[in-house]
Amino acid sequence: MNLMTGKTSRILLLEDSDFDAELVIRELRKGGLDFVWHRVQTREEYRLALKSFLPDLILVDYKLPDFDGGQAIVMAKEICPEVPAIVVTGAVGEDTAVELFQKGATDFVLKDRLSGRLLGAVERAITESSNRTARRQAEEQQSQLNAELRRLATHDPLTGAASRTLLLEKLEEAIAGIDPQAPETAFFSIDLDNFKQLNTTYGAPFADQILVETARRLNALCGPKDLVGNLGADKFFLLIRRAGLEQELSDLLKVIQNCFERPFHLRNLEITVEASIGGVILRIPRETTADILAQCDEGMRQVKLGKHEGIFMVDDSIITKLKRRSLLDNEIIEGVKSKRFFLLFQPIVSLDTGKIHGAEGLLRFRQKDGSIMPAGEFMEALIRTTSLSLIDEEVISSFLDSSRGQIEPLLQKKDFRFSFNISPGLLANVGYAEKILSQISMGGAKPDSFTLEILEEGLMPTNGTVRENLAILQQAGIHVAVDDFGIGYSNLVRLSRLPINELKIPRELIGGIKSGDARLKAVLGTIVGIAKNFGLLIVAEGVEEQVEADHLRSLGCQYAQGYLYGKAMTLEELTTLIGSQ
Repeated sequence: MNLMTGKTSRILLLEDSDFDAELVIRELRKGGLDFVWHRVQTREEYRLALKSFLPDLILVDYKLPDFDGGQAIVMAKEICPEVPAIVVTGAVGEDTAVELFQKGATDFVLKDRLSGRLLGAVERAITESSNRTARRQAEEQQSQLNAELRRLATHDPLTGAASRTLLLEKLEEAIAGIDPQAPETAFFSIDLDNFKQLNTTYGAPFADQILVETARRLNALCGPKDLVGNLGADKFFLLIRRAGLEQELSDLLKVIQNCFERPFHLRNLEITVEASIGGVILRIPRETTADILAQCDEGMRQVKLGKHEGIFMVDDSIITKLKRRSLLDNEIIEGVKSKRFFLLFQPIVSLDTGKIHGAEGLLRFRQKDGSIMPAGEFMEALIRTTSLSLIDEEVISSFLDSSRGQIEPLLQKKDFRFSFNISPGLLANVGYAEKILSQISMGGAKPDSFTLEILEEGLMPTNGTVRENLAILQQAGIHVAVDDFGIGYSNLVRLSRLPINELKIPRELIGGIKSGDARLKAVLGTIVGIAKNFGLLIVAEGVEEQVEADHLRSLGCQYAQGYLYGKAMTLEELTTLIGSQ
């Protein structure tokens, strides 16, 4: 075995002289080279050997009966260009030597100097060739590794669909090539309906097969320029690029819908998987990938909400709505920074005595022109921009800092409580309860002067942190209220195990009192009965008519708030109203 290459070398010898061939082979063996050899004498034998013998080195005599060494070198470079070739000759001139090197010869050795030159030339040629081969193989392996890393970085490992990086890259390319007069690109947002339920019912491996099959079906309808993307779990995107798109759009939508009309056959089960799909045709060159994603998601949301069936292609009205929403989001973010949010207060009244028992702090937003934006408009923007939790975390401390003098008499009143909403999810933060209690202490108030209102969804992930925060708050004296009870999860078993103090009944369940809706009134009575059995205080929201107050009192509801008792008002108006009582 050759120490330099680690293998037995294969040498092809082109030589028509038996004597010279024997000298060459003897010289190589004398030098201890580990090799096998094959000798040829004619052009045709040489051509066949280049292809069949697969040499590591070629030794070529320069002068042959039917062709010369220069032609032999050229033939070798055509058939096996990576194999080194050494010319072994009697004598050549300087011009001939230069020509041989130009044609690809690695070296040349004179026959009368074999013992001094041949072995070194051969070893050097084999070593350099081996090194080149090793470098090339390393480069190919690195190239393959880079390609695999690129594939992993740009494709979902489960479904093989494009990742966010590749999807946005291709979407940007499509936007750059938009022709408003002849649009050729459509983009779709696809959300599998009830996928979490499938995951829960059949298990993660089964749900994964649903995702794989979905990606396969979507890929099957794609052309060479199209792309299927998966941004996690049940969220797919489809980029379609083809000429004459608008003329073929109707057929395309049918094909996409057909992906989900056919049942999924998995584990001997036949499962129907429905999808909510929103799409948009790219027409506006100046739009960004974020614009297109938002438009498709809004179209998908319209289908999910039941406002449209099948695939909803976003129109100008949706695009205009999204632009207004974007402007609103920016204004809300700026408003949070400039502190243009403030509190108004709605009195909470005892249904037995008519006295004001407390007040709920209601968030309001002052626009740049001084007008007050309706809460329904800015609340969604606060949630979209993840600003609501930031405000809720500081609302109590800000309230105490700015209103300490005005609220002091109310804080001294027995059983008077200020209620504040907190964002779903805050209870899952470690140390949240301690933070709130610290804010109250630093503000010079007592915990039993406050109620924290939490939507049912904020209580449903009853992990250890949620329970711990609730227990600490309640033990310190803060009341915990479940807001809008009866229109959310309404998991009574979980509710019975949580440390809470009161339920707040929403306006939606009170409206049946005046209208005489028997079913709605029955639901209301049931909820009040549940709260009483749990030993919870009951606060009815949105009470507008005396007949509603009377019915609630007859059911056993203790407290109410709404326009019947007062709209949202400033602290000055609230203290004046309490003083008048």
